[in-house]
Amino acid sequence: MPSLVTGTATRDATRYQTELVLAVVLGVVTAGLGMMFLGMAGMAMGAVGVVRDLLVIAGLVVLGGFAVMPGGVFVVLGSLVMVLDACVVAHVWLSRSGD
Repeated sequence: MPSLVTGTATRDATRYQTELVLAVVLGVVTAGLGMMFLGMAGMAMGAVGVVRDLLVIAGLVVLGGFAVMPGGVFVVLGSLVMVLDACVVAHVWLSRSGD
């Protein structure tokens, strides 16, 4: 008989621990969700302008990236021209040295 009582107590304790973990996890999740909604509701109207300014800055950064990208393309194409020129010069030099 004692083993049945111990088994029941262990099973109840495990169930209780599971319920506690579930309650804590759900409580943390819902608390975070509530804080997000409260934070959005408490946002001042002047802060909307700050968000707009941040979006403008992000847009300028993207446009700056588009301005820098052709520079990289020109560097790659210039390197290709240098390699082809070196190949032509080497070919001409080697063909003349064989005569």
